[in-house]
Amino acid sequence: MSSSSHTATAPKLGAQSVVEGLLRARINCGFGIPSIHNIAIYEGLRQAPQFDHWVVRHEQAAGFAADGFYRSSGQIAAVFASTGPGNLFTLVPLLESLQTNTPVLLIGTNIASGLQAKQGGALHETPQQIDILRPLTRFARRVTSADEIPQAFADAATMLRGPAPGPAFIEIAHDFLAAPVSTDVPQSKEAKPRAPDLTHDLTPAAKLVAQSRRPALLVGSGIHGAVTETQRLAEQLCAPVLTTTTGKSNFAADHPLAFGCMSRLGAVQELLEESDLLISVGARLTEFDTGRFGLKLPPTHIQIVDSPDYPGTRFPASLVLMGDIAAITTALVEPTEKPRSAWFATGDAKEREQARLAGLNSDAYRAIQLLRSALDRHDVVANDQSILNYWASAFFPVLEPRSFLYPAGSGTLGYGLPAAIGAALAARQQGSNHRIICIAGDGGFQYTLHELATLKQYDLPVKILLVNDEAYGVIGFLQRSVFGQMHEVNLKNPDFCVLAEAYGISAARATSFAELSHKLPAWLNAPGPALLEWRTTLQAPWETGAIPRPANTANKEPE
Repeated sequence: MSSSSHTATAPKLGAQSVVEGLLRARINCGFGIPSIHNIAIYEGLRQAPQFDHWVVRHEQAAGFAADGFYRSSGQIAAVFASTGPGNLFTLVPLLESLQTNTPVLLIGTNIASGLQAKQGGALHETPQQIDILRPLTRFARRVTSADEIPQAFADAATMLRGPAPGPAFIEIAHDFLAAPVSTDVPQSKEAKPRAPDLTHDLTPAAKLVAQSRRPALLVGSGIHGAVTETQRLAEQLCAPVLTTTTGKSNFAADHPLAFGCMSRLGAVQELLEESDLLISVGARLTEFDTGRFGLKLPPTHIQIVDSPDYPGTRFPASLVLMGDIAAITTALVEPTEKPRSAWFATGDAKEREQARLAGLNSDAYRAIQLLRSALDRHDVVANDQSILNYWASAFFPVLEPRSFLYPAGSGTLGYGLPAAIGAALAARQQGSNHRIICIAGDGGFQYTLHELATLKQYDLPVKILLVNDEAYGVIGFLQRSVFGQMHEVNLKNPDFCVLAEAYGISAARATSFAELSHKLPAWLNAPGPALLEWRTTLQAPWETGAIPRPANTANKEPE
């Protein structure tokens, strides 16, 4: 029989194994930029029509978009970056995802395997590249041959879908992408669903709960699939519920027990002083949420987490319960136990705060309420960092899960627009018609405004509310507070409306709150992407009395 009668089977190459590993990990979309070292991966993606890839204008934006994609949908996205600069541009998004337990997968290349560690001047050569990124991930793997690629993806999937997830990084020398892969695809090592049995004796915790007359709950972003069970625990205890900034989506603001976000500080401290027990569920008490660690907690604090890898807190707990959060919250209070109702004297504290806020002479607070009234329950708000975002973190009522994205993990500027892009693409992929709103200030917006091009390229109906005070306004407030004057915070900005229109995005401008109120409906209902610039100077929440000014206790240990 002639050799021509046989059809040779081409070997699977490393780049094809990358795409196969993604799909086996149930990751079918990603953000990135093709480059000289990763074009083999992009060829593999071209041959995989079931994988959605969206090109961005900067790798930092790719990381933030993947973060926003997951937070708004619960689905993991990949980030594709190249050796050296490309990978390093993702450092800030990795930090944000790490601090908020957001799973994203960075696939980065390295120089050819034979040139590594030789300092030979190879293009994009970066000494100890993986050691730079490793501290900002929960999983980092350098593959040392093409045959290791399938196992690396299987192992990354285990962490990404397990308890206390976070960012993962797989580094692949670019020559391995063109090398044959001879190993079989490993059996999935994805973490099994968390067992319903408890890892702790709940008797001591149950006694503390039973003895409490005024328990309070703190709900964070780490409760995962236990939203219903956590709400049931609050209802059984008749306990007022606080949230962290990143946990705002996990307890509806219109629930009768909802008391608001920790970052409100004043009313929160009043509540905690009346409480004798705080139960924090999947919550991290950060400097941002606790007035620079200045809040005083009740004498007893029970912390519920699902993993020893969950980020810690500087506030010690009387008891730490670790395991399946849904099972723990369900078993902590017997369903037959009579609900407590004495707590509702604290309704007075809530009413006092509402009366105080209603009396504020603040356009910022009115703008937050105006936006809330104009949106549907499921619409998503992606925040940058600005004075208006500080108001939103404390006072924007969040009504549905996964509808409020905030960079509380890093406090970085530039998160809002790319995170909104990720949320908009997640909504499109899932066939959702939820509106996506980005709130940003003029300073932070310019960190990633180049992603207006991405917004237009995919015709994403993201609505940008841009507050332009021609300054780094929050920093200016701090300078005035501490030093009595501002320095190097005033900005000479472009005409943002002309700039947006140059990208093909409709734009309008408001120069007063009345004009904002008038133009907001047309902006929200405009087809495609739209920008509404609000030229104004806003007061920070601390300047108006809405929130007490945090004590100057930065990095101080809690007492």
